[in-house]
Amino acid sequence: MVVLDKQLETRVRRASKKLGLGEREVIQRAVSNYLGEVEDFISLQHELRKWDVLTAKTIRKHKF
Repeated sequence: MVVLDKQLETRVRRASKKLGLGEREVIQRAVSNYLGEVEDFISLQHELRKWDVLTAKTIRKHKF
């Protein structure tokens, strides 16, 4: 499956040469890093929703 456009192919090739890694490894690391960031963002969203719920409950309880 080819999913890279020409600009990304060029960037991957350049990064591969600079890092001394294979192009496939550069892509795997980039995707892994990106997915880790997405998972962290999702976790943060869940935590913020929990805080919103707790805040709303506290406000109602204390009639602020």
